[in-house]
Amino acid sequence: MKHPIIIGLQYGDEGKGKITDYFAQKADWVIRFNGGSNAGHTLWVDGKKIVTHSVPSGILFPKCKNFIGAACVLDPLGFKKETDEHKASGLDISPHRIKSDYRTHLTFPFHKALDESRELGSGGLGTTKKGIGPTYSFKVDRRNIRMGDLFIDEKGTRERLKDSLAYANALIREMKGKESSLKENEDFFEIISLFKDYVSFEAAPFYRVAQKEKCLLEGAQALSLDIDHGTYPFVTSSNAMPAMASVGAPFPHSKLGRVFGVFKAYMTRVGSGPFATELKNETGERIRKNGSEFGATTGRPRRVGWLDLDELKNNVELGDISDLVMTKSDILSGEEKICIKRQGEIIECEGWSETLSGDKLSKPLDRYLSLIEDYVGVKITLVGTGTDRKSLFERNTLGDLWS
Repeated sequence: MKHPIIIGLQYGDEGKGKITDYFAQKADWVIRFNGGSNAGHTLWVDGKKIVTHSVPSGILFPKCKNFIGAACVLDPLGFKKETDEHKASGLDISPHRIKSDYRTHLTFPFHKALDESRELGSGGLGTTKKGIGPTYSFKVDRRNIRMGDLFIDEKGTRERLKDSLAYANALIREMKGKESSLKENEDFFEIISLFKDYVSFEAAPFYRVAQKEKCLLEGAQALSLDIDHGTYPFVTSSNAMPAMASVGAPFPHSKLGRVFGVFKAYMTRVGSGPFATELKNETGERIRKNGSEFGATTGRPRRVGWLDLDELKNNVELGDISDLVMTKSDILSGEEKICIKRQGEIIECEGWSETLSGDKLSKPLDRYLSLIEDYVGVKITLVGTGTDRKSLFERNTLGDLWS
């Protein structure tokens, strides 16, 4: 049995959560393998909007279990708030449905404070200020605390946390030129203790599971934001490559299967960084409004532009993508002129007034898809034609995801 991976091919916000949700109805597990609460996966079910951040996107299906991988970072305060909101909406967020690897690194209030301090200056990258970057920095610097540490060695963990806090305060003082008021928060330990039943202490949690249960590996952010292969330094703090699924879960690499790369019919980007096809005009404003292009995590308006086929082709090859999924084709409905970047030039394409014509895609939209396929070299399997989970058109045979 092989297990599919879902990743983004642009700058995040491509609709990965919707695709994961669509596939999760047949899955036993949904596994997040990178990133943290800076992710915002939006799901629409019967007109109801549900946003997940740290919680994997399989949470809507009662029989599907969810796992937060070792290479993720987790904010316990944010996780409690998120799970409380999901519980209030009637979702089952009990420990038998969601687990976090004991090696998952924790985001503390001082990480967020450090993130905010870094963003104050002219060199800010436009982060979500969720403390993700500092958490990963402290991890690499061997200064951080992992999810299971408190339950394995509470005394030693508290001592290391004091050292981490002192180091963060020193950095903030250096940037701001004044003392930081950050102190150790005892309540934080109480909140972490609530999650003991949610922690998996297995070294290889999916070694045997992968042989008999259907797993779906969910990536956060996207290839153009990958720390090593993205538009550095305007990138996220984790690896978003499909190969990271094996490392980040962890998951047996011999059991990884098809790689579904998700992209929008147009492009968006949050924060700073290059954007060759950005639209700073009425067309861009119209697409932003029609597509509700505001961050699920921050609420910030996203930068909008035409689809860049050169970048898409590069990421398809970089990620060895087997299947493409294009979302939000409906947002461009009614645009008289749709442009696309190919071989460094902007070319015009025929627009479409509707996504579907009967039980088929409209001819102009289908021609747009064929143009993408011909240039990129990979078939578009699914096309998003609306916000709801049912609004997905199977353009090429999906087949067995776990074959």
